[in-house]
Amino acid sequence: MLRLLGPVELVVDQRSLDLGGPRQRVVLTMLGLNANRVVPVDQLIDAVWNSSPPSTAKGQIQICISALRKVFTDAGLPEAIRTRPPGYILEIPDDALDSTRFAALVARAREESDAGSGEIAAATLRSALALWRGSALSGVASDLVQRAAVPLDDQRLAAVEERIRLDLLLGRHEEICGELRTLVDDNPLRERLHGFLMLALYRAGRQADALEVGRAARTVLIEEIGIEPGQELQDLEQAILNRSPSLNAPPARQKAPAGQAAPPAAEAPATIPRQLPASITDFTGRDDLIEVLRAGLATESEEERYAVPIMAISGKGGVGKSSIAVRVAHEVADRFPDGQLYADLRAQSPDDRTGKLLARFLRSLGVPGTAVPDDVGEREELFRSKVSGKRLLLVLDDVTNENQVLPLLPGSASCAVITTSRARLSGLPGAQWVDVDVFDVDQSADLLARIIGQERVNAEPEAAVELITFCGGLPLALRIAGARLASRPHLRIDGLVRRLRDEARRLDEFEHHGLELRSNIGLTYKGLAPDAQRLFQLFSLIRAPEFPAWTAAALLDMDIYDAEDILESLVDAQLVDTVEYADATATRYRFHDLIQVYAREKLTESATQEERTEALARLLGAWLSLAEEAHRREYGGDYTIMHGDAPRWADATWSNMGLTANPIDWMDSERRSLVAAVRQAANAGMDELCWDLALTSVTLFESKGYFDDWLECARTAETVARVAGNDVGVAAMRYSLGTLHMFQTRLQEAAQCFGEALEGFRAAGHEHGQALVLRNDAHVDGLRGDIGSMLIKYGAALVTMRASGDRIGEAHILRSLAKHHLEEGDTTTARGLLDDAVRITREVNCLRAEAQVEHRVAELHVVTGQIDQARKSLHRVLQIVRDTGDRIGETYALYSLGVVRHKEGRLDNAETTLVHALDLSRKMGERLIEAKTLYSLGQIALARGGGAAGTTHLERARQLFEDLGSALWQAKTLLALSEASETGDDALVAVLRAAELLTPLTSKESAQLLAEVEMTRAALSSSV
Repeated sequence: MLRLLGPVELVVDQRSLDLGGPRQRVVLTMLGLNANRVVPVDQLIDAVWNSSPPSTAKGQIQICISALRKVFTDAGLPEAIRTRPPGYILEIPDDALDSTRFAALVARAREESDAGSGEIAAATLRSALALWRGSALSGVASDLVQRAAVPLDDQRLAAVEERIRLDLLLGRHEEICGELRTLVDDNPLRERLHGFLMLALYRAGRQADALEVGRAARTVLIEEIGIEPGQELQDLEQAILNRSPSLNAPPARQKAPAGQAAPPAAEAPATIPRQLPASITDFTGRDDLIEVLRAGLATESEEERYAVPIMAISGKGGVGKSSIAVRVAHEVADRFPDGQLYADLRAQSPDDRTGKLLARFLRSLGVPGTAVPDDVGEREELFRSKVSGKRLLLVLDDVTNENQVLPLLPGSASCAVITTSRARLSGLPGAQWVDVDVFDVDQSADLLARIIGQERVNAEPEAAVELITFCGGLPLALRIAGARLASRPHLRIDGLVRRLRDEARRLDEFEHHGLELRSNIGLTYKGLAPDAQRLFQLFSLIRAPEFPAWTAAALLDMDIYDAEDILESLVDAQLVDTVEYADATATRYRFHDLIQVYAREKLTESATQEERTEALARLLGAWLSLAEEAHRREYGGDYTIMHGDAPRWADATWSNMGLTANPIDWMDSERRSLVAAVRQAANAGMDELCWDLALTSVTLFESKGYFDDWLECARTAETVARVAGNDVGVAAMRYSLGTLHMFQTRLQEAAQCFGEALEGFRAAGHEHGQALVLRNDAHVDGLRGDIGSMLIKYGAALVTMRASGDRIGEAHILRSLAKHHLEEGDTTTARGLLDDAVRITREVNCLRAEAQVEHRVAELHVVTGQIDQARKSLHRVLQIVRDTGDRIGETYALYSLGVVRHKEGRLDNAETTLVHALDLSRKMGERLIEAKTLYSLGQIALARGGGAAGTTHLERARQLFEDLGSALWQAKTLLALSEASETGDDALVAVLRAAELLTPLTSKESAQLLAEVEMTRAALSSSV
């Protein structure tokens, strides 16, 4: 098993294998995080070296892969790691990866909880949490890996909280008090944990202790982030004070009264119908569903003894509904000794078919043909009379709608009914619905092996997996592919796979001796209304893994509410699947791969290339319109952004649907779709739309630290813009890439990109673009110590920003100039600049920019000795960045708050806050803040007398500052190291190096630091 939930390990027979050096551990971890998906070599390089990889990086990655393959060979898995352009793939079963097992157990617990089985759900969560052995991915030194650990650790804590919630519902408050104490100590800012502990203590009869926890929670929240506890925690505290009955533990659940004994079996009729078709011999993979169906047909509770049990099985065509229904009917046949009736209702009109079916059923039950009434209503009455009191099972296969079923329902609860249909038969009163999904990989592999033999699968495992992928878990597709292979023992699996790779003829390959996938899907498609058929076709244009409902409106060019109704008809027909995420506010949708192929075929048949292009332009124009609106709401207007003239598509009702009410959250939920839209615009040659959407999406990428997506979108858009000769688009993407490099503190690359962007904007006469570039290029100059160039660029950018009406761009520059004046000791000028910047951000109502300016105000307070005011400003910043989901901003604010607490002499609080900042900076890839935080932690350690720990922090900080090219901070760190050095020679070397770094710098701060360095050098020289 590959273990990621703790220190990374590969365990075989309870023995942990030697994974080799740090680089091999990083590579294996990246492959494990993306198990059964291709990991590009470039991504592995980024993970191993973080930045500035050596020229031999690809070769070294190959060496790591070779070594890991030997490890897996020793583990009995010689083919686990495969080469798949553009990288490598780790093929590993889900149950051999602890993170996947954990996710599956948590999902199962959620289902158990929803079903009212709280005790079982709690036990399942305990099993899931037992897989954890510490922090996720610990011991792997890679910024990229550590960022990936964040969601895993969050999932663990969420599972812990859910398990505790269930324990409280089950009355286990006494048992979990101690555990909750530890969890609260480890996670002091999680209000929910405080609330759980308060409730557990109160139910244990410890009201005073519960209230003390509430007071402690308030103190921590105010000290750490400057906010009062949320309303939920406040209400709980008030309820505890008042001893509210609502807080009492729920009563133990009572068992449902035993059902009455089933009536004795009716006397067997002279004619007992046995109409079930034969069950297939290679039936597999549906144990859970069969158990649900068997249980549903066996219920005899008090509430159900007058109702006919109806099990309504639904699922898309080819998913195996009929096979399941027939198998279950055979398994429960002994419960229905009076017979089993079966009817296939496929493609039958209910009006034409009902009377004939009733006549057939009556004859099967012993009614002579001459005694069958002519009137359909009389046949219904006679049928119900004949089956009354009998124990009979009725199987109605491939039902189109409820009207086909209702006349055929028995009236006696001793009978039972199984239906299968593609759409849910929600109009059947009292029916228990059972939805059938596609097979997972393991189930698919099992079915394929049953059809063609395990030996053939083992002989070509890679091809077998690709074949299973093409089938998409659809049993009918697997059966057709398997039947073709079984009928031709000489045909290799890889031969069939090669044919399936051609999407244009893929559905042609899924046909064999009367089994045909295309006609199966077509049967459902033909039953759609014309507008639903058109939407079904147009959805095939979408290349995102899933999509929101509003895409239907853009594709159909109609009102969103009408489009959603049409979309739901596709869901009802099982042609489009719904996707629901736990934290999502709206349902999303997706196609099964093979159904999407069919949809593309129908679109090609019915729409011209021009019509397809127009629909795609509306779809991508809608993405751009919404992303643009999200940016506008985040920044208070079209500030710090430039746009092209690509056409937009928008619906008048969008503003009332809350699509961009919380812009960053909305963009985050649509991140994969936005990236896919950029790719699709590039593939379609829509260069103007492509670069505009890529640049607008930076609003999300910057805030959340999605640097990989940022890089991909910018490079993709730049390429298509160059091919199209779109000079403004090229310049915009060079500006975007420069900004990305700036955030990653890759200053040389940033400066190069900004230079090329500035040249492009000047050639195009794009003044606002020039201002945006100059603003960021000036920041790079400042980091490199070139103050003169920085001031010139800020001055030019400020003039153009004001002329262009970019108020937030203006506020950014004022904030940056204020920093310069603070470093020069000119607090009066700095204060005036910041007052103007604060006023602008509040007039525009841009919280993101307000937080950035307020952060600089806090620095002003620190310089002027107003520490209390600095702390208040930083608390305000933290509140804003956390409310808006700006994790990069949170990293900076936590660092500054730690520095303030250090200045206050509160070393414990300072260290706690700085450790939080260090952890977050590493996860977000903020290397400058990581270095500064290490510097501060080193200073605190030295102040406490911890020379070794302080030196370790400072040396790591020095290395980072050197990598980042920050001469001033590198000199600061060297000076601190000289003070911590145990020998005078080492101290002198550090001071000399600091002087060398500071000499070329021209700022007042660097001059003051150089003077301090010279004094230290003189003192050391005299002592040496």
